[in-house]
Amino acid sequence: MTIAQDGPATTGRGLEIENLVVGYGKAIVLHGLSLRVAPGEIVGVAGPNGAGKSTLLKVISGLLPRTADRMTFDGVPLKRDPVAVVGRGVVHVPEGRRMFANLTVEENLKVGAIGGRVRDYRAARERVLALLPTIVPMLGRKAGLLSGGQQQQVAVARGLIANPSLLMVDELSLGLSPSAVASISASTVATCRELGTGLLWVDQNITILAKHCDRLVLLRDGVAEPVDMSDRDALGSVYF
Repeated sequence: MTIAQDGPATTGRGLEIENLVVGYGKAIVLHGLSLRVAPGEIVGVAGPNGAGKSTLLKVISGLLPRTADRMTFDGVPLKRDPVAVVGRGVVHVPEGRRMFANLTVEENLKVGAIGGRVRDYRAARERVLALLPTIVPMLGRKAGLLSGGQQQQVAVARGLIANPSLLMVDELSLGLSPSAVASISASTVATCRELGTGLLWVDQNITILAKHCDRLVLLRDGVAEPVDMSDRDALGSVYF
């Protein structure tokens, strides 16, 4: 099924990062990192705790200072301005889901459209709900009353409502049961592929990343290294 789009897919060059350096005080977390996510590509980022995975997404989102030889989206530099980054079509679903607990699911979706590239909210809503129909029965419920898995579904939908060309998701599987992880991962990937939306997916669950991603990179010692997803030994040694 093909859903009418409000232009989320890009025909440009996608995300390009070269020689990225990020630190907290004197501690350098990312140094010399280079990464590319082509339009419509699904790229997984794995790595041990403290490797800088969440930091990477925050930097791309404009939330943290950085230096880089290049950080562009579709060939145009990304500013350190979260609102401008969202307006460019790069949307971040942060770790922990960050729902507005006292708002309904419908209201959370409307918040997601603010600052994005949505010309017609109703059309954007219809497009996303058609691809994520399990959210429809939740629309009138308070987000704080949902299960962790349901909240994660809403968080992804809220990100997609903004009509991104690139969706960045941090720890999609965090705190969820294996069945919830399998379901939400499959629906998120299927939705991004249907919309032509690129996905930069950070997660500790390397098995689920290897199952769904086009490419997998390992964040270690501040740099991104490619991982051969067909090499079981390489996958098993990622955290050791």
